[in-house]
Amino acid sequence: MRLLFRTDASLTIGSGHLMRCLTLARALRAQGHLIWFACRQHPGHLLGLLEAEGFATLALPELATPPEHGYAAWLGATEAEDAAALLQAIALQPELAGQGFDWLVVDHYGLGAEFCAAMRPGCRAILHIDDLANRHYDCDLLLDQNLLPDLNNRYDGLLPRQCRALLGPQWALLRPEFAACHPTNRQFPTQFSAQQPARLLIFFGGTDGDNLSKVAINALQQLQESHWLADIVIGQANPHRLLLQQLCAQDRRLTLHIQTPGMAGLMAAADLMIGAGGATHWERACLGLPAVVVALADNQLATTAYMASLDACLDLGNAKTLSSNSLASAVDSLLAEPQRRRQMSAAASQLVPAGGGVPTLITLLEQGTTL
Repeated sequence: MRLLFRTDASLTIGSGHLMRCLTLARALRAQGHLIWFACRQHPGHLLGLLEAEGFATLALPELATPPEHGYAAWLGATEAEDAAALLQAIALQPELAGQGFDWLVVDHYGLGAEFCAAMRPGCRAILHIDDLANRHYDCDLLLDQNLLPDLNNRYDGLLPRQCRALLGPQWALLRPEFAACHPTNRQFPTQFSAQQPARLLIFFGGTDGDNLSKVAINALQQLQESHWLADIVIGQANPHRLLLQQLCAQDRRLTLHIQTPGMAGLMAAADLMIGAGGATHWERACLGLPAVVVALADNQLATTAYMASLDACLDLGNAKTLSSNSLASAVDSLLAEPQRRRQMSAAASQLVPAGGGVPTLITLLEQGTTL
């Protein structure tokens, strides 16, 4: 098959959309399928990362006067402008012009039915990956890996009649190493010591524009009575990289990981995670990792709150209101309650199958939408 992914990463958007597409793209390529990525050159784009992994890319230029509001500002163009730019980029590639694609995969809050309708002549079918259920879609498969009380009807009236909706964390786009690291018996020490400190994992997304990693470091350094070691994970586009390197160099308990390929191993080794909602929910749930979670964006609030109601995480609300004092209190409380962490782990691990949804999704893409 020939597949074109239309997604973006930037300092504003973050890297989550691109990274979950990259997970699917890697698995498809391993099955012998041909992959292209189309991304706009926003500040903080990850076209270089894609190219370093050997994926063919189509770079869409920034517009001189992009939209200023809403998700159109994230896109940097109108849907019609984005489709026109993408069609032009395809036409300029000799190996693409006139060939068409078996699947167009769209993962972008700024794109909906108008963009997909304009792209339909050049692709056999469309997969739209989304979380919002806030606009009309023109697609054959709609994948939303989130968990919400209204999961089964939130897209009512928004999808074309022929579209199949793939809803819930059983469709989570997890890398294969998460299945490989799945713990058979996660341990929960009754207390931590200098000989066996708590292993903490901090991850607020690849970009972390508000530098919540620093807030978390400040919080941990307030825990005078606790023994801990912390792994801090950031992406290569993190604008606070130098400061975080300095902070970690000054405290031997802190280890900084930049664009690590070993996230699953870090999660499997951790006793507690501190971070954001979004796709990371399903990675840590697969591994039964207890977590203190904040929402980086409004679209993460409902899922995080619902997961907390199931006792699958501790919800500290909107990241904009996070303080080091409140975070320190939450972490200290959970470290002192092994039974609470054990319950949280059990609840989270029930939500996502060990292998995630990638293998089944690839079967659907290969066989069409008739399954």
